Amino acid sequence: MSHRKRARLASRTVPLLVVGLLTSACFSGVSVDSEAGKEVKQLSGPPQPGGIYRYAVPSDARSLDPHEQSSYNTHIAIGSTYSKLVDFKTGPDIPYASHELEGDLAESWQQSNGGARWTFNLREGVRFHDVPPVNGREFTSADVRCTMDRIRELPGHQVNLISTVDSIETPDDYTVIFNLSQRQAEFDTNMANHFMWMLPCEGTRGEFDLGTQAIGTGAFVLDKWERNRERVLSAHPNYYEKDKPHLDGIHVAIVPDQGAAAAALRTARIDYLSTLSFDKRMVDLLRNQTPRPRLAAELSFSPVRIYLNQEKEPFDDLRVRRAIALAIDRENMLNSLRPGGSSSAAVTPKLFGGLPPEEVDRLQPYDPRQARALLAEAGYPNGFSAEMIVTDGYGETVVREAQWVQQDLAKVGINVELDVQDYATYFTESWAKKNYEMGFGLQTPMLSSDEFLSTEWHSEGARNWYGIADPKLDRMIDEQRPMLDADEREQAIHEIQRYIVKNVSNPITLYLYEQQALYAPYTGGAYPHPDYGTRHLADVFLGDEAPGRG
Repeated sequence: MSHRKRARLASRTVPLLVVGLLTSACFSGVSVDSEAGKEVKQLSGPPQPGGIYRYAVPSDARSLDPHEQSSYNTHIAIGSTYSKLVDFKTGPDIPYASHELEGDLAESWQQSNGGARWTFNLREGVRFHDVPPVNGREFTSADVRCTMDRIRELPGHQVNLISTVDSIETPDDYTVIFNLSQRQAEFDTNMANHFMWMLPCEGTRGEFDLGTQAIGTGAFVLDKWERNRERVLSAHPNYYEKDKPHLDGIHVAIVPDQGAAAAALRTARIDYLSTLSFDKRMVDLLRNQTPRPRLAAELSFSPVRIYLNQEKEPFDDLRVRRAIALAIDRENMLNSLRPGGSSSAAVTPKLFGGLPPEEVDRLQPYDPRQARALLAEAGYPNGFSAEMIVTDGYGETVVREAQWVQQDLAKVGINVELDVQDYATYFTESWAKKNYEMGFGLQTPMLSSDEFLSTEWHSEGARNWYGIADPKLDRMIDEQRPMLDADEREQAIHEIQRYIVKNVSNPITLYLYEQQALYAPYTGGAYPHPDYGTRHLADVFLGDEAPGRG
């Protein structure tokens, strides 16, 4: 059977998850107030040591190599195994998605020469996992150089994040100096990016296979990876943070059937479940189980998008791209399919210099009449037919969203056939290699305005998988990078976004959804960040009632 599953809305019905899987059950020994509407709070400290933390994900990584794969599946798989120079601070008193940085492998850092020279002072005594051929040796500045050299030689998809780096100095084992070709306001933020894992030189030299092994300095050691089945991790006994991690280990199950994943949470076989692929009804059903799981809800920074291949007709015509943007009733789509979110994200989220919501609504309204007029002006008065790729690797809600888009586009004469692909094919073979006409899906939660703009909209962007090549836009993106004055830079970023909406209209952001996760009531210390890293798992602990203890 082909890996592709072709489908039209009229012939394909996405089944609801079986409600019978969600009938009431009890977690043995857990006492939680299950009164409707009552908030279930996270366990408070002090953290208890021990136990296995278990969760399920709908799809798996194709490879563990962080330089060859930008897929979220790869980076969440290695996110507690590797470390970065700096990271985003998390905790009970830190707002979700805060851009406050703290040292990870670097103890401190500072800029000089007007932001064109950045010095990172590494922690002493940080140890790699005691796995051959690295064998628990100390992490040094040589590993930073090896990592950066490999990114540039491949080139890794991180190359945009270090594109201003002219040279790297390592005057001793604990000092790394980056000399930039121009000053850069967000260089330390780039180093905290969820793609900037520091690898051992043994891996970059090919002494072990980075695609199947991950040997890092993180809080957990990858003991076993059985692709499409499970990952098993154990606590790193020489982790640099004293008395962490609290857990003995982590078990990750790959469960494509989200009904089965929901049942596993209900019966205490897993302790955490992301509701990315669940619709509003399913989340409510899960929340009302006895005892009730704790709900964590935050605005996601993974934009829901339509994207177009401008190297293929008719998507090389701006009028066609603008028509598609105007044809989608994104507000109703969001309210019908997601538990919450924001439809006012034309290019980048507000946190990263996004345009004000009222301006987004003016620039990109729901206007099917104008969409039909633009299509006629472009020479398609009767519309046209096209194929749109989507993956079921994010779960069925994303496929439902693609079907909504299919219906809205049909109303203006664009007849779309959905090509529902497995995640590996969709991400690696179709999207990244531009083997598509139209596409629908989620984008990585990028972590700065510059990363959004330079990675996707610049003609040389590592994730410009759309055929965008606009010299004026390139200049605008390049010019905002060295701006250190916050107000000046915000104005420049706003102008870039207006230009993209009016003159590029690709990819087309529909909205940011509310990201919800369900935690078993015996869990504590879980304060994640929207990046793909899972360093926060070093703080997670389990209560006495947890089945994963002992």
